[in-house]
Amino acid sequence: MTCRCSLVFFAAALFLVSSHSFADDVDSSVPPPGSVYREYFLDNKGDADWRVTDPQATAEGARKKLPNSILKFEVDDLSHVLRATAVFDRWGGHLKTTDKRVRFNGGDWLTIPEISTTPDGLPPEKFYSQDNPVIEVPIDQLKEGTNTLEGTCGVIENANWGQWGLYSMRLRVYLDPESVSHPEVKIESPVSGGTFGENPVIRLSAESENGVSRVDVVACYNDFDENGDGRFLDWHEAYFQPTRGERAHLSEHVGTLTREPYEQTWDTKWVPNQNPRTVRLLARAQDSRGVWTVSEIVDELTLERTSHTVRLFPAIDVPTRFGVRVGQEESCRIPVALKLVPKAEARLALRTWHGWDGHHEPLSLNGHSFPIHGKNHHYDYDQLPISVDWIRTGDNVFTIRSMTEHHMLEVLWPGPAILIRQPVHAD
Repeated sequence: MTCRCSLVFFAAALFLVSSHSFADDVDSSVPPPGSVYREYFLDNKGDADWRVTDPQATAEGARKKLPNSILKFEVDDLSHVLRATAVFDRWGGHLKTTDKRVRFNGGDWLTIPEISTTPDGLPPEKFYSQDNPVIEVPIDQLKEGTNTLEGTCGVIENANWGQWGLYSMRLRVYLDPESVSHPEVKIESPVSGGTFGENPVIRLSAESENGVSRVDVVACYNDFDENGDGRFLDWHEAYFQPTRGERAHLSEHVGTLTREPYEQTWDTKWVPNQNPRTVRLLARAQDSRGVWTVSEIVDELTLERTSHTVRLFPAIDVPTRFGVRVGQEESCRIPVALKLVPKAEARLALRTWHGWDGHHEPLSLNGHSFPIHGKNHHYDYDQLPISVDWIRTGDNVFTIRSMTEHHMLEVLWPGPAILIRQPVHAD
């Protein structure tokens, strides 16, 4: 079983959100098992360099952003390289912006794929987004020393300000395992086909003749899409820049270890119930010289709870333009097929751009208001505690409003979702 899927919408008859169509892992930001690689980073700074503007833009504000910046990053070693990929921290930018491309060292323009999970064939350029797309980078477009990266784009229809955001880039150069010293890493427990309960301890072995500096643990399962590609059943991690100008870092994964014993407790309190034998785990180890190795996958795992159940309910009818300003209002529905019991808890999962409370009205669920807690002119991912008393069995209406004349509040694809955790047997 591979671990990529199309966004799925709610169906009341399902025990889980599980009607996925699977695709290959070739575009995954997760390196495949057995990979050996090094990483090099570009982290954009300031208020201008991250913007990539359509060179043909006609809006006055857009013309002030041109020409696009030529960014620089360092690569110290390209020996024994087999292939290379680039993982981007990308804001989808202004609606109708398309043909997003980059080039390295003045080489050929390389197309960055758009999200592919929007419903009913609707163009992804008509939805607000932030994601971690991956492209192949021809080795002959890279060099040891200082490299350059440049972006461009176009538009669809009559848009006059094509723009997207290139916040960060993680270049992975994959190495011949037979030619370089690299760590060894293995998940010892659980084992494939096993069953685990709440908050399991994952035990690993990792060693290297150059010393192990870091071990990351990542899981594939069904949960809210935190990295913006619209896939709920996925390897759950995000390449996330907490504040514009900082280095993007790994988040939303199981955890990171930096010393022995290599034992990671997975906090599964808000992980939704999973179908049996569908959870997968892998680990990555880095040595003191910056070389990474990826473990084999432990698969067909079962999360078994006895005291609580956790359910995920994604939004439906998400607007193509889910953004508001100057008195606008937009809504979507979140159907919930669950009878709530005493001692239930709830959260609303949400991804925004410029979801700053200083500029916008509070969020609303069925007429009950609560803060956004987003960032000023930046993206954010939050799980906001909400009262279960606000939630209805059936359709729930999520609404955004804003009176600001400044930048609008954008709700990013795939829209919000409600998580509910409650006892199996209430008092």
